[in-house]
Amino acid sequence: MHRLDRSAVAAPSCLANYKSPSHGWEDLAASCKRELRAALAQMQGKPNETSEAAKAQGPRCAYCEGPLFNKGHIEHFRRRRDFAELSFDWPNLFLACDSTDHCGHYKDRQGASDYDPALLIKPDHDEPQDYLYFHSTGEVRKRAGLDATNACRAEETIRVLGLNNAALTGARAKALKVYKARLVGDLHELDAWPAADRRAYLQEEIEAIRHQPYASTIQHFLQNSAS
Repeated sequence: MHRLDRSAVAAPSCLANYKSPSHGWEDLAASCKRELRAALAQMQGKPNETSEAAKAQGPRCAYCEGPLFNKGHIEHFRRRRDFAELSFDWPNLFLACDSTDHCGHYKDRQGASDYDPALLIKPDHDEPQDYLYFHSTGEVRKRAGLDATNACRAEETIRVLGLNNAALTGARAKALKVYKARLVGDLHELDAWPAADRRAYLQEEIEAIRHQPYASTIQHFLQNSAS
């Protein structure tokens, strides 16, 4: 999970035509849904690109950072059955992957344990990396040194969204392995570089991989390498 900048994207104007309880989600016109998907893809893809370019770039799931196979689904951060009044609220909407084992469908599944949505880290409002550490094993952990309130937010976000699902931890570890194999020569030589050169190189790498799937795992590995 990484920070998303909703302010960089205009809210789809068509959403203003729908209000609960007069309208249900099934009433949303196909044209409005396409407009909404394009706006969300732009927010969750590479910034400052057109909607078509953002689509080609491959927006990632708002929660797990995985690729959106089959376009994913439009996700309600606060679920519709509990917050119907937010069904068409732009700040409540994201694109999420279609997995039923983690992320949005997992959060909203029948039989899920109760949770307080106010405790969940919201990627367009909070800085997820202040709360979450993406370990090289693929596991997501709460950041060390958090106070009790923020530690609870980190733990609940990991639990409710299933961010340590085995498929996800494996995908993150694989992404890092592929990345390290590509740069194996440079990584082995880094310790011999002047500290300023090492930091500059690693910062360039962090920027280069920022929009790749599971980038937070690679980013945290690089940040550790810089220290």
